[in-house]
Order: sequence, then structure tokens, then C-alpha cells
Amino acid sequence: MLDNGECTSRADLARKLGVTRARVTQVLGLLDLAPQVLEAVVGLGDPLPGPVVNERTLRPLLRLPAEEQRRALVGIAPLQ
Repeated sequence: MLDNGECTSRADLARKLGVTRARVTQVLGLLDLAPQVLEAVVGLGDPLPGPVVNERTLRPLLRLPAEEQRRALVGIAPLQ
């Protein structure tokens, strides 16, 4: 919605989705995870069979260098 211009800002997106601007920022922040980590999370499937991983558990990985993110993810969710 931001990319196609449907929403002009994160605040506008938050209003349309019915969430806070902070929540939009938290979720969009996950796009800054290392590509390998994003692929691993996507590979877990949709819907997940259980509460394997969520945004809150992934957020601390953003503070790590990319090469350490995948190792940290293994401690959160079993990867194939």
C-alpha cells in the first residue's frame, strides 16, 4: 500500500489497517532482517502449525549483524 501510493505514510497505513503507527513500524522493520532469515521465516509456511515465531521474537535479531541473525533464528525456530 505504501509502495503503490495507496497510503502516503506509515500513519496513513496504520489508520487504514486499524493499528498504531508504532505497530506498522515494528512490522515493517522486519523487512530489514537478513535475506536468509526472511527466506527461513517464509519457509516455515502459512499458516504456521503453532506459535513458532512472531514479530516480537524476531525483533531482537535486527540488532545483530546479518551473519549472526540466522544462527540466532535457529534458537527461536527449528529450520530445515
